Amino acid sequence: MTDYNHEIPGRRKLIGRREYIRLMELGEITVEAKIDTGAYRTVIHCLSCKEVEVDGEKFLEAVFDLDGSGGKSFLFKKYYQKEVRSSFGDSELRYCIRTTIKIGRKLIHSEVSLSDRSEMKFQVLIGRKTLLRRFIVDVTEKHLLKHPRKSLG
Repeated sequence: MTDYNHEIPGRRKLIGRREYIRLMELGEITVEAKIDTGAYRTVIHCLSCKEVEVDGEKFLEAVFDLDGSGGKSFLFKKYYQKEVRSSFGDSELRYCIRTTIKIGRKLIHSEVSLSDRSEMKFQVLIGRKTLLRRFIVDVTEKHLLKHPRKSLG
């Protein structure tokens, strides 16, 4: 494997078609993500999501099981619904949230859609909107970045 752990001019980091990422607001969990330059938006596997009311305020309650340890529920104050077209050409109404993703050493605040990806190989797809002006993707390689740690440094 060639040594790709260097910055590309313009501060863009070279990454492979698969990378380990950390989902900072989902328990700082590390998952392997597919880097999908064909997808516009990032998508995260979600077992279920529904609007709930807590103390008179509306929240989105989303249940994730990204590490196989059982579903964990998270509440999101800021969310919206968006019509999203799948790779199969089908449109569906999905909930979207804004969350922080750590790819390598970069913390990225990104809008992501939530979808049941239980039948898919990868629970997380990183789309172009998250990658834009930050990374260059080498589709012939994978895991070019160091495995993320809990520390932000």
